[in-house]
Amino acid sequence: MSPRSAHARSGLTMLEALIATSVVGLVLGNVAMMMRSSSSAYDGESAKAQVELQLDQTLDRIVLALMGASTDSLDPNSSNPAFHDRLEFQQSLGFNNGELMFGAPERIELVLAAGEVIWKEKPDEPDERSVTWSRWVARFLEGEVQNGIDDNGNGLIDESGLTFVIEASQVTVHLTMERVDNDGTRSIYSRAAVIHCRNN
Repeated sequence: MSPRSAHARSGLTMLEALIATSVVGLVLGNVAMMMRSSSSAYDGESAKAQVELQLDQTLDRIVLALMGASTDSLDPNSSNPAFHDRLEFQQSLGFNNGELMFGAPERIELVLAAGEVIWKEKPDEPDERSVTWSRWVARFLEGEVQNGIDDNGNGLIDESGLTFVIEASQVTVHLTMERVDNDGTRSIYSRAAVIHCRNN
């Protein structure tokens, strides 16, 4: 082989350089797509975990608030098959000198327009206290739509995302939350709890 031909093969030809650049570009493009896809999947899972955590925390707060409530203080106090998206009550504090003592009036309600569960102490009074317990509450319970029919088969019609069902001293709470991810995926989660209020 002549020195001239050896010198010509010591570097890359223009065609080889273009092919190498294309291959590197494809590899980097695939890596970027995988990273973006992985990040998007992580964000989606994180959003779902947030909704589930908030759902559990909200239901726990409602249960704790109602466990000490007096059955006689429940308002409304209608029994099945009615449901309500707000409930007023008072904590039964026990007896003092033979007289039953109650805490300040409290209310748990769904603010439908904002999709929020709100707890209030001394509602509608000048010194009212209000705390938002959760967001992302669905307009209706899972499986239910507004059509005048019991879609989810629980004996109730068109019930809202937060529903209280009262039967004697028992309150059943249903809560559905939903969140739409950036890619349009809708995540819906539901929980229920049964609380036995105090009979004094």
